[in-house]
Amino acid sequence: MNKTALHEKFSKAADQCESDYEKYFLAKLFDLQFTYTDDTCTVEFEVEDFMHNPHNVLHGGVIGFVFDVSMGHLCKKVIGPSVTVEMKVQYFKSVKSGKVQCVAKFLRKGRNILFLESRMYDCEGNLIAMATGTFARIKE
Repeated sequence: MNKTALHEKFSKAADQCESDYEKYFLAKLFDLQFTYTDDTCTVEFEVEDFMHNPHNVLHGGVIGFVFDVSMGHLCKKVIGPSVTVEMKVQYFKSVKSGKVQCVAKFLRKGRNILFLESRMYDCEGNLIAMATGTFARIKE
């Protein structure tokens, strides 16, 4: 992606963002697409070169970000607002391009502490990485 295209993408995300789930700046910048079932949150996005690390593959920080988003949004949708207490990521395979899918699900729902898992797959269904997360419900 050239600098002009990246600048346009950045500007578009800034113009479209709102201070709300699914609509905040980074979700717009990465063009994250969200779908839900009763117990899952799926986040999909197209890998673009500005998301690459110096090895020309999807940066692990981007993967971690999407894991956190998938689990946090699932908590919000099912339980209510929650914050990340801890997250562990395991990387299995690199990906350079194409659409990736991240699916979060609950492992255990406590009254205030939630345990989740999220898995990221490439467009061929291969497991790229997985994460487990602990989230704490925010009292409103």
